[in-house]
Amino acid sequence: MEGGGSDEVGKRDLQNKVRNNDPSMRLRELIGKSQILNGFMRVECDGANTVYASCKSCAVLVKYSCESGTSGLKRHTCKAKSENQSKITSFVKRKLPVGVKTRITNTIVGMCSQDLRPFAMVEGQGFKSVAQELLNIGSRYGGTILAEDLLPSARTVSRHVEEYDRIKTLVVEELKQEFGIQSMDNVFVTDNGSNVVAAFKDYVRLSCAGHNLNLVLKYVFDHLEEDNPLHSGVIKLLKDCKTLVSHFKKAGLQKELDQTLKQAIETRWNSRLLMLQSINNALKSGKLHKILLHRRELRFLNNIHSELLEDLIQLLQPFDEATRHLSTDKTPTLHLVLPSKATLLRGLLIQDEDSAVVTELKGKLGQAVELKFKIHLYHKVATALSPCLRSFLRKTLNPQEYEEVINTLAALMTTGPEERVRVREEEEEGTPPEAGPAGTTEVPHIHNFFSSCVEEERQDSGGEEEMASGRQLVLQYMLQNNPKMTRGQSLLCVWQEMSGGLVPVAKKLLAIPATSTPSERSFSVAGRLIEERRTSLDPDNVNALLFLHSNIK
Repeated sequence: MEGGGSDEVGKRDLQNKVRNNDPSMRLRELIGKSQILNGFMRVECDGANTVYASCKSCAVLVKYSCESGTSGLKRHTCKAKSENQSKITSFVKRKLPVGVKTRITNTIVGMCSQDLRPFAMVEGQGFKSVAQELLNIGSRYGGTILAEDLLPSARTVSRHVEEYDRIKTLVVEELKQEFGIQSMDNVFVTDNGSNVVAAFKDYVRLSCAGHNLNLVLKYVFDHLEEDNPLHSGVIKLLKDCKTLVSHFKKAGLQKELDQTLKQAIETRWNSRLLMLQSINNALKSGKLHKILLHRRELRFLNNIHSELLEDLIQLLQPFDEATRHLSTDKTPTLHLVLPSKATLLRGLLIQDEDSAVVTELKGKLGQAVELKFKIHLYHKVATALSPCLRSFLRKTLNPQEYEEVINTLAALMTTGPEERVRVREEEEEGTPPEAGPAGTTEVPHIHNFFSSCVEEERQDSGGEEEMASGRQLVLQYMLQNNPKMTRGQSLLCVWQEMSGGLVPVAKKLLAIPATSTPSERSFSVAGRLIEERRTSLDPDNVNALLFLHSNIK
């Protein structure tokens, strides 16, 4: 049929066959770079291509072939668009009848049981997006559409997933150009396992800040001594809390609580805190006491002292908050490692009102933070790249350390990726800064957790007259008032609006994560993706799905 579709009679015949779903006709997705192709389907008759494409909205045939290009598609005026203009009633939110939500819930129960899907899938953003799109289509085209006519086949979905490989390739190329990924001077963030450290001995390697914080807590609580009266109460409390949670799980009592008790798991960061918080909340609600009283099992609460429980929670909360801030994967985090350490140490300063147990634990935690929470030179340099943390950096570092940061920034400005001098991996300990003066203010992109590290910038005078241009620019940046952080502005936006030799340095360093959590999340997602019933999933599709999971909005 190729070449013979110019006849108007032939076109009308094809049009009728398409609208009547004639078995000889087939519609296929158009593949190409132009966005206009997304609105049309290629028309095949008896297995051969025609010179027409069918509009997805109004099903009108429009001339399209390799020779004619997309000009005909662009000229097409879709009748469905004008006929389906939004009416004013579509902007008025209608109240649903009582039974509608019940019917939907029962239908979803049927779906979960028939297709063996988890109940939680209805809370997923992907499911909600599909449901909303189906509602929009139903509102536009009426209730005569059958679901099987609208929903794609598994093969069609797979084919569309494969198309994202092209997008991924473009993203990788852009990252190579912008950030120099896959170059020899990449920085790797890993845990402190001896095998991992050995594997990256020839590269710049930063310790995962999240693992370091976990090591701090593990080191302290694993080294408490039974024969020490200040330690024994804490050991017994943690042991009794674990016993209580295990009892509730084994006895099937979790469902009687508003919020279930959480179990402490060694490999899960801050799970000890989650356990203590869940028990504390249950105690305050009265539900825990009521359940155990009814079962005559109050012995499980006899050794759980509420005051010590709350003291432990207050001690552990800052570590959890620091971990969460450092483990995000959508915003820069490397510049927050040094402020996190300083904030934790400040919070561990002993106060007059502290009990003997709290004083003992604060001392041990402070020593462990100094010993286990590793600070690399790149952490200090990244902190310098946050305008609202420059004053904090000057006060925190000694003159030699501060000079090293200046020289490193200047060196990174003046050398290319391949020529860049490797920064030695000496994981120095950062000293805690003194308490900031009155007038400390919060800058929008820095959370309250770090507010004590943020101060109003002051204009400082001085500077050497005969300095290399790179060093001069770094010193000017470190001493200047601008750029100002406006409300709601992120650190990335600040550097996108700046120019000069420090911009590529900021892009490179601030792209380094503070923790290895993002990559570990990807491994977890991969484990859920390649389950027992999906072992034959194509590797390219696995790759594409992981990419989409991390990047789709």
